[in-house]
Amino acid sequence: MRLYNRPMPDTTPAGRAPVGLVALLAVALLINYADRGSISVAAPLLGKELGLSASEIGWVLGLFYWAYAPMQPIMGWCADRFGPARVLAAGFLLWSAATGLMGLASGLAALVALRLLMGTGEATFYPSALSLMSRNVPATQRARATATMQFGALIGPAAGALLGGWVMVRHGWRAMFVVMGIASLVWLLFWRKWMRSAPGAAPLPASGDDPPYALILKQRALWGGMIGTFCGNYAFYFVFSWLPLYLVNQRGLSVAQMTPMTSAFYIVDGASVLAAGWLLDRWVSRGASLNRAYKTALAASSAGVGLCLMTASIVSGPVAAAGILLLTAVLDGLNSPSNPSVTQTFAGPRATGRWMGLQNAVGNVAGMTAPVVTGYLVESSGNYTSALVLSGAVAICGLIGWLVVMPEVRPVDWAEQASRATHR
Repeated sequence: MRLYNRPMPDTTPAGRAPVGLVALLAVALLINYADRGSISVAAPLLGKELGLSASEIGWVLGLFYWAYAPMQPIMGWCADRFGPARVLAAGFLLWSAATGLMGLASGLAALVALRLLMGTGEATFYPSALSLMSRNVPATQRARATATMQFGALIGPAAGALLGGWVMVRHGWRAMFVVMGIASLVWLLFWRKWMRSAPGAAPLPASGDDPPYALILKQRALWGGMIGTFCGNYAFYFVFSWLPLYLVNQRGLSVAQMTPMTSAFYIVDGASVLAAGWLLDRWVSRGASLNRAYKTALAASSAGVGLCLMTASIVSGPVAAAGILLLTAVLDGLNSPSNPSVTQTFAGPRATGRWMGLQNAVGNVAGMTAPVVTGYLVESSGNYTSALVLSGAVAICGLIGWLVVMPEVRPVDWAEQASRATHR
């Protein structure tokens, strides 16, 4: 079944991608992931001081996503309705404040409340950022611009692990949260300046082509993206949430040794993201279809990450374990430029916020479940073998979403879709 019967109008922006916007979004995403990942860096010391079990740590790690995931469609609607730049600024302020206040938390209840508040604030980022990208970045530069932005998501945990770990080792985990929360707020000064001068910051005027959520939900492409995103996210959030504890408890590293190894994973992943974005745009400019380029990268990432995680459950020795870990990072990097680019291609400037909100809501159910499920598996077995195998198997299932459910990657003609819905 095909969703489209005629050529789509060219609604993509012309010219070059705005460097300032892309750079600001990349830095914002760096801060986003550094702040949300700070809890996993602090977990070895925080868990001991507050007397938390492995399953309780799993809940603290995962509860962020219990607010982050369901708030995505709401924030997507807000971005399309009130302007993505404003919504992103408000969310940034909220999650930065929550990060700083975690340094004052006195127990499990306070940590849970602040993690939920942080999840609500960070839910603004992807719907708002991709809405801004779809308005301002030409299709031929989309993968590179998206990769540059996504690079922040990988450097963020690396920077958080290095800098946060440095502060934590010298001054404790509480000081780490306070410093990160206050430092994050500097970004808002630069964002405010950009908002004053950029026409793309304002809401788009109302149009009859604006699709409602009901019409977006009918798109087979959305459901394929949700399946693929959930499966890829499950594997990523397993690593994102539990890698520091895995390196300390399973591989025997000290906290001082763990932080550079954790950072190495994200640095390699980030380098892969940038290389993949450049190669995908180059491939498209030489004649490959968006469908072929993006789906090839997504399929390779799903299969490769899954197989690497399963292999990590059986390898022994530090060299083999490090090699598998870094190969996982390389293959994970193929997902980051292609997945958001697919969303922008299908949805277009008028629907990207809501489409991404829905897709990310389902995709981040993985963030709600992976840390918690891993906690119970580790607690019951005393090791990480079953958690690695499960995460790898889920990642491989992403092939169903990308290759079976998702149709050809090309823009949806929303006017035609609305007309079909009206005349049924």
